[in-house]
Amino acid sequence: MLDSNFSGQELRLFRESQKVSQAKLAKETSIVQAKISSFELDKGVLSDEDKAKIFQFFSNSSKVEKVVKAKKKITKQSNFSISSLDVDERKKKYALSPKNKKYVQDLDTLYDRHLNSNKDFKAISLFSGCGGLCLGFSAAGVRIAGFIEKDKDISQIYRDNFSSTPQLANDITSLSHKDIEEYKESIGDVDIVIGGPPCQGFSLSGKRDKSDARNKLFENYLDIVSVFKPKIALLENVQLLTSMKDESGKYIKDLIINKFQDLGYKITYFEVNTKDYGVPQSRARVFFLAIKNDIALDLGFPTIEKENLTFGDACSDLEYLESGESSNVDELHFAVNHPPHVLEWLWNVPEGSSAHDNEDESLRPPSGYNTTYKRQVWNEEGSTVQTTFGMISGCRNVHPVATRSLTVREAARIQSFPDRFIFNGKVGTIRTAIGNAVPPLLAYKIASYLVDELKKTK
Repeated sequence: MLDSNFSGQELRLFRESQKVSQAKLAKETSIVQAKISSFELDKGVLSDEDKAKIFQFFSNSSKVEKVVKAKKKITKQSNFSISSLDVDERKKKYALSPKNKKYVQDLDTLYDRHLNSNKDFKAISLFSGCGGLCLGFSAAGVRIAGFIEKDKDISQIYRDNFSSTPQLANDITSLSHKDIEEYKESIGDVDIVIGGPPCQGFSLSGKRDKSDARNKLFENYLDIVSVFKPKIALLENVQLLTSMKDESGKYIKDLIINKFQDLGYKITYFEVNTKDYGVPQSRARVFFLAIKNDIALDLGFPTIEKENLTFGDACSDLEYLESGESSNVDELHFAVNHPPHVLEWLWNVPEGSSAHDNEDESLRPPSGYNTTYKRQVWNEEGSTVQTTFGMISGCRNVHPVATRSLTVREAARIQSFPDRFIFNGKVGTIRTAIGNAVPPLLAYKIASYLVDELKKTK
């Protein structure tokens, strides 16, 4: 029997031995499945009340047996099809935003500035992804002298847009102190180190696998800072990082701060939302800003902007597409072809609502929560772009007006990538690259602020 004070791993092993799926356990206990999943992966915690619900469920053997034997609800076949008259009515809502032209032009100007070879400062980029953070810094007048990115396909996207930037290495964990010193000798002094180490090796509870190589990625970042000794280091991550702990129970944010201080840096962190910096998307992030103690600069951050941009501001010039349709002028603007029954669930769902909210139970998805199969809102900022934005069943991935998931171009626009940014390769790789990126427009505003500060030291 499951102990009442079970761990995530103990719950997973016992649940699987009883042949109870996460989805069924979530339904029977009224606990969000994502919370159970996070707990089992040791990336989240369950309240005592939630643990009691789970323990009580598994203590009732007859109920467990009934749940296991229950047949999965079968989705009925649907003959639903979209009529041209219905589409014409929808297109009337698809009005061009008065701010759209300027937004698209601003992104195009950002790319022009990136291409300008006149750069005042020099940086290296770690955990570079496809180059969202680098694009903003390059546009602000910072030459990217080298980058490190492990994923070879995403590295190719980076190289397509930063053709003159050498890839120093693919696996940062393989670099020795001597390797880093040789890079320093080759590149010379740099003003800034930028990057966002993945944080999957840590958890909210402090439990982790000590052998997980991802636990050392912050240390790898700091090893490079210790050799290059830049004037400024900028470290980006998910906002949740501020609540994560190591195996001794210490907060990761404090570990980062202490190690930077040991290296001779003053440091602070800023919790921000991209929507406050001209990006038409709600995306919570944290930035650690470290400045060498001998540099007479204050630890500051760009001022929050008063006016937020919306989904419509970003995308209203794009061709209207329904499920399965493709643009004739933009190869990245194509819609996934969704099954008829999914289209029927979502067709009459209003903006900001989910198919799970349908009054007619037959038009509700058989499983999931009301953040799934959910429309975004045209006149509000876009929801956080994730790597799964092409899945209509994902979290807030449904277009506000059309009945489909987001296109690659729409996601790139919401993430503030200029249309001229080159995305070649497999669609899955491109989606991952966009979903994991720092929005270039946010990066540009941070970089412009830091460049202005650095100019004061010259």
